[in-house]
Amino acid sequence: MIPVIDFKSETVLDEIREAYTTVGFAVFTNTLSLKDRVAMSVWFEDMKKFFSLNLDIKKKYSYQPETNLGYSVMGAENVDPTAPTDMKESFNYNNTRMDESLWPTEIDQFNKVALESIRVADDLTMRILEKFDTILGSGTTLVDAHKEPYNTTRIIHYPAYKGEIEPNQKRIGEHSDYGTITLLWQINDVPGLEVQDLEGQWHPVPYAEDGVVVNIGDLLQRWTNDYFKSTKHRVVNSHIHLERYSMPHFVDPTPGTIVECLLDEEPKYDPIESKEYLMWRLAQSY
Repeated sequence: MIPVIDFKSETVLDEIREAYTTVGFAVFTNTLSLKDRVAMSVWFEDMKKFFSLNLDIKKKYSYQPETNLGYSVMGAENVDPTAPTDMKESFNYNNTRMDESLWPTEIDQFNKVALESIRVADDLTMRILEKFDTILGSGTTLVDAHKEPYNTTRIIHYPAYKGEIEPNQKRIGEHSDYGTITLLWQINDVPGLEVQDLEGQWHPVPYAEDGVVVNIGDLLQRWTNDYFKSTKHRVVNSHIHLERYSMPHFVDPTPGTIVECLLDEEPKYDPIESKEYLMWRLAQSY
């Protein structure tokens, strides 16, 4: 149900249009150069080293709500406000607004390798947005709005767990993402990520070696007047006895961007400023 799309396919634009006007998710393959794949594999090893540190050390780099950056302990967030807290720990980082005090010093060159992962993700983001602009006939609107983005990159560790689970508690509760798009690297092949289609059915997201999951956020659904679909997803407890790692790269426009209907049709939504919308949504999760 969740399509796997070769980014260099001759039919890639048609496949993207079909995926994002229906289920809102796809897995892209053939996206990164060998150099970039190596950079990401080095980062994935460093992030595992970070999560293996003593909790007291990790808490030195605790989450700052005003920047949406830093380390969040297990149970700090519930993306579904109606459910118990999510069963994960995470670390948010960024290349333009990260306070030096938030970079862990216990792992050699951690910040340098982390910043390289952002470069890789940002580069792929722009290539994806170029294709969206082509499909939408919006010129370079989306690309231009993300040249100085307000992106946040996150590494997530879902520890193996054998304790009691509260009713409706999941590794991550049901939610849609807030911004333009999200790129997600499923770092190890442990199932759990599921997407809800427009009929309300849930589908597992396939794992692809060197694949990148890309989904639409609520802001882009609003921007495209509901043409592109932002759909709910979750990480269920089916393999909770196994630890799981992932890396989402949350893409948001340059602060000050006014989001209004991109299509030549009657707008369904009032214009809104992008960062104001993001901070409002974040305030409901922490």
